[in-house]
Amino acid sequence: MMDLGLLGIIISGLLIGIGIYGLSSTSNIIRVLLSSEIVLNASILFVFSYSSVVGMVYKPVIFSLFSIGMALTEVVVAFAAVILYYRQKDKLEVE
Repeated sequence: MMDLGLLGIIISGLLIGIGIYGLSSTSNIIRVLLSSEIVLNASILFVFSYSSVVGMVYKPVIFSLFSIGMALTEVVVAFAAVILYYRQKDKLEVE
């Protein structure tokens, strides 16, 4: 039976690969934003899984609140950038 921490590391690796593929293969700014969000969430999953594997237990509530706050900040800044980009270029394609 596979350890849950190792399974989380494998899944986070797959998600990081999917996110990097999405970042490099598309020119639509919304898809780029969603791909960066996948990479961010995969990195959070990796940190939790790795801490489970090595036995270093972070305080889960504090780290969860920190990661949710970071993701929320990232989304707000990214959407503001998308709106500014759309106002200047009048399109959502990145060159």
